[in-house]
Amino acid sequence: MGTEARLVTVALEVADLDRSVALYREAFGLDLHVADHHGGEHGSDDRWTSGRHAATSWTAGAYLHFALCEAKESPTSGAQIALRVDDLDAAHRRAMAAGAEIVHGPRREPWGTSARYRDLDGNVVELTQPPPS
Repeated sequence: MGTEARLVTVALEVADLDRSVALYREAFGLDLHVADHHGGEHGSDDRWTSGRHAATSWTAGAYLHFALCEAKESPTSGAQIALRVDDLDAAHRRAMAAGAEIVHGPRREPWGTSARYRDLDGNVVELTQPPPS
């Protein structure tokens, strides 16, 4: 009996890793750690498993790994990710103070209160505070 497929990794290629890491840390509160696998475990130049990148993983509940990878071709653009926050007003102030480009400010949605921002490569980062239980 097989298991259902489930998302475990999201990786975005970025044009400027250092600037992107600063934005994702300062504006969106992600605890990204920069590393370089120098060709990966098997000496490969696979852009997804080698090279300079910054990553974080969530292990509480379902595991999810998020990475920003230094683009070896063209950066990812037009993708959207969403992050859950406990206090959207505070998260929105932090994003504005960090210079995130606002797509729309906090507003009520069926899934909670959300705001959206554009990163340096044209991807959208949504911050959502779930509705009270």
